[in-house]
Amino acid sequence: MSYQSQIQTLMRQVFVADLGVSAEDYDATAPGIEVPKKKEMGDFAFACFKFAKALRKSPNAIATDVLAALEPHLADYPHFSGVVAAGPYINFSVNRAALAADVIPGILDGSFLAPRARNGQKMMIEYSQPNTHKAFHVGHMRNVALGDALARICEWQGYAVTPVNYIGDEGTHIAKCLWYFKNHFTGEIPETNRGEFLGLMYTEATNLLDPKTLTQYPVGRVYAAQVVRIELHPSREDQTVVALDLGDREVQVVCGGTGFSVGDRVGFAGSGSRIGGRLVQPTEKSGVASEGMICSAKELGIGEDHTRIHVLPAETPLGVELMEHFRIADALPGDQTVRGTLDLRNREVAQVLQALEAKEGETYTFWQETKQWSMDEFHEIYAWLDARFDHYFFESDVSESGKQAVLDYLEKGVLVRSEGAVGADLSEYGLPFALLLKSDGTGLYATKDISLAQIKFEQFGIDKSVYVVDHSQSLHFQQVFRVLQLMGYEKAQDCFHLAYGLVVRTDGKMSSRKGNVFLFSQLRSALHDQICDRYLNQFRGQWPEEEIEAAARWLSVATIRYGMLNTDNLNQIVFDLDTWINNTGNTGSYLMYAYARTRSILRKLGAFDTSLADWSLLTHESEKNLLNGMSKFHEVLERAADEYKPNLVCTYLYSLTKDYSRFFAECPILKAETEALQATRAQLNDAFGQLLGQGLALLGIRTLDRI
Repeated sequence: MSYQSQIQTLMRQVFVADLGVSAEDYDATAPGIEVPKKKEMGDFAFACFKFAKALRKSPNAIATDVLAALEPHLADYPHFSGVVAAGPYINFSVNRAALAADVIPGILDGSFLAPRARNGQKMMIEYSQPNTHKAFHVGHMRNVALGDALARICEWQGYAVTPVNYIGDEGTHIAKCLWYFKNHFTGEIPETNRGEFLGLMYTEATNLLDPKTLTQYPVGRVYAAQVVRIELHPSREDQTVVALDLGDREVQVVCGGTGFSVGDRVGFAGSGSRIGGRLVQPTEKSGVASEGMICSAKELGIGEDHTRIHVLPAETPLGVELMEHFRIADALPGDQTVRGTLDLRNREVAQVLQALEAKEGETYTFWQETKQWSMDEFHEIYAWLDARFDHYFFESDVSESGKQAVLDYLEKGVLVRSEGAVGADLSEYGLPFALLLKSDGTGLYATKDISLAQIKFEQFGIDKSVYVVDHSQSLHFQQVFRVLQLMGYEKAQDCFHLAYGLVVRTDGKMSSRKGNVFLFSQLRSALHDQICDRYLNQFRGQWPEEEIEAAARWLSVATIRYGMLNTDNLNQIVFDLDTWINNTGNTGSYLMYAYARTRSILRKLGAFDTSLADWSLLTHESEKNLLNGMSKFHEVLERAADEYKPNLVCTYLYSLTKDYSRFFAECPILKAETEALQATRAQLNDAFGQLLGQGLALLGIRTLDRI
């Protein structure tokens, strides 16, 4: 059933058969069916603007002609109770009794809410993608909510969906975690939440490896120097030539920074220093020799200003290394240097990484054991959330195959070598060079994604591939998809990156490295406690404990899932548990309470004679609005699947639930004027509840019969 389709069929018939527009021109010109902004104008509208040129008439005149031509055909379309011309529009009003007869019985017998017929398309949706040895936190929840809801929606829409996970189980972060655990951890391994424990080890490791925990100036090989002379560059107005005294010698640099004067003490980075990842070397700048550089706050790692040179305290001794001279008191024993300590720690991490890459030995065995700690915790989290995965991929499984694929396609001439590295020149597509192998043979994330895509295409035979990954990886996926097309994979054009905005705290971005994340165990505990305190503790002693705990769980899941889904994919989300947990407003709890209300009404009503229902009795405006909204269920689900936007379902269900609230307030069921009206409204109430329940289920939210 689609009223829009009926209107399109009717209008095509009128324009082609009665107004003389060719079928080809109509199909190329016909507009979409609109919904009037004012409800009193009707339920659907067809605009005549696009036919003005072909018919050489004004849109208003065309609408008048169309209305006259429509009259003989309307008897074949009993679902429309009225058709009028309103300026350039033809407005259609739906016969409410016919609409109710189409919608309500179909919902109650299950046919209206049944999944669509299979469309012959295989879709793989990759989502979650957590890293082992890092803590699972609230920021990960948006990815899980998006991917799982999209899988449910697309499967309902007719796709054969395979939801998969891609686990990051290798990399430097793991080496850091294991290094700290083996070299610095002295406590006991916890019995529970071992994945989060590994995340804590990683955070502690990053602290020990962070120069800022040892010194005020975290960049090594930068020395205190005094400005002796400042002269204008002979050929560059935006640069100066600066002479510096290091105490034992004088050096010259060409500088584009400002904010310093003769006599100031500044940080000098000479040959061999690394500033912002770049190796500093002697050079010539427009014909003037420069032996290094003097540093801004950003280049010194102490601020964001990159235009003004940072001036040191006047008493700073000349020639001292800033990292060592400004070390933090008591951060290290006196006989250990900052740079020496950091170099040693980083060498030790590198040794752990090498041991992991060797894939044998004690360290590798320990990696396998601790990886399982993370996986056990992931599985527990997904089970609690009721999130489904049909297959798990692992980063460690595609590292070598990815490198080999790159070499194979280099040999075929698809990829090119540039300065020792291998990649794809994508300049003709407006994209930067796609680096796939570094000059030392090291692969990158793109290398692994190429191999993973090959597996998806060749072993799983998928038609559409969706990657649920945050928006910061948009360029990465543009490059990967383009490279796959160059490699000859036609299905690469049906790959889609579902980008989304990050989840942030009210005080800023969450980071596992910084350790300021809201851990999943903390989230689950906070949800449980607050939901019980606000809503469920009052029923202790009346309800079985098992029912209270189940209600707490599913209300928690609804709260977090709906909060993560109820906004456009690309919008950033500020995590606010207090707001999300309310059972009023646009929240998961509010929708669950609305569903429970429909069940409560039916329990209070008891058995009734459904045969007494008379759909023509649904004449109240609230009944009409609710019924009209319910009829759009298929339309919304189709759009959500086509556009990969579960938030459209949230918006629809919330609007529909508000319509139900008005219906509930204005159209009594238990105290209806007649038994027939009561039976009719009761079935509308039941149908809305079942539709709401199905919509929530497609978002991964289970309903409760009582709350």
